[in-house]
Amino acid sequence: MAVQDEVAWALATIKSNWPGDWPADDDGTDRLYRVNRDDPLILETGRETLEVDRTRASALGASLGSRDPEVAGPDNRRRVTTTVDCRLKGLDDSQHGHITSANHAKRLAIYAHRAIQQELSYPDVDPDAEDIGRVAYHTATVSEPTSRSQEWMDEYFWTWAIELVGYESI
Repeated sequence: MAVQDEVAWALATIKSNWPGDWPADDDGTDRLYRVNRDDPLILETGRETLEVDRTRASALGASLGSRDPEVAGPDNRRRVTTTVDCRLKGLDDSQHGHITSANHAKRLAIYAHRAIQQELSYPDVDPDAEDIGRVAYHTATVSEPTSRSQEWMDEYFWTWAIELVGYESI
């Protein structure tokens, strides 16, 4: 049994709640890879790396941003806020990438954002994890996706954060 993994939950939730079909070519080749930036692992290929060849696919990555426990009562119960940092990076199709415009990049970021928003109340984060250190989350919030593309020459780059709040098992 493993410890609770908020990053894996976020990446799985994004794909399972994605509005419509997952980005792919007509032949079914995935053109958006989910990357667990903590492990490192590309979920669509099983390849253990952080690097995505963005001429093959755009990258939707997630990593653990922070975990902030605070005492919340006389029984030493702890309220925990966990942040998962997310980002979307992709090349413009003129650079042999798979994002056709700034609006297309924005739509991908908003779709990922919306997928998490469907789990705002009592998100079921990794229910099979060990009890030690496990957090029963009651709230999830998602910051608005922010374009950072102006910092990158030929890439689209969007970032946002997922904040999970709950109480740790004792």
